[in-house]
Amino acid sequence: MTVKIGKTYKFNYPKEFVTLPEYSAHRGQQCVVIRPLTSEEADPPSEDMEGMFRVRFGDGWEGEAFESELVKK
Repeated sequence: MTVKIGKTYKFNYPKEFVTLPEYSAHRGQQCVVIRPLTSEEADPPSEDMEGMFRVRFGDGWEGEAFESELVKK
């Protein structure tokens, strides 16, 4: 899948990830992709890692998402 900037996706944050409560609270919600992360922002920075993006939710909260966590609505 190719993630498009400005498009809306469902945030498919894995249920087994529980250490970041802000992310868990937004699981299953719609978000808009703002921009791709730079290689310096991506965690960990790597050329062969899947794409990561800055996303914004309806309540104004912003976070980061891997490409695989963004599902077409």
